[in-house]
Amino acid sequence: MAILLRFEKTREDEQQVEYIFGSREMDRRLVFEKDSLEGNPIMGTADGDFAAVMVKILRYRWDRGSWPASGAYSA
Repeated sequence: MAILLRFEKTREDEQQVEYIFGSREMDRRLVFEKDSLEGNPIMGTADGDFAAVMVKILRYRWDRGSWPASGAYSA
């Protein structure tokens, strides 16, 4: 079974970065605390899809030094 999860940044301020994500519908939200890089679900639970998107965003952040505007996780 193939997985494709898209994500898009919806908000960024001095303390947090917020994203929407999902497969067909981007109907879930997660927020990162910039100081700790901790990610928390706003809508939905911390399941496998949440973890996959969170790790993909953090890897981009670590590799490029900035929060991605959008992207996708596929497996």
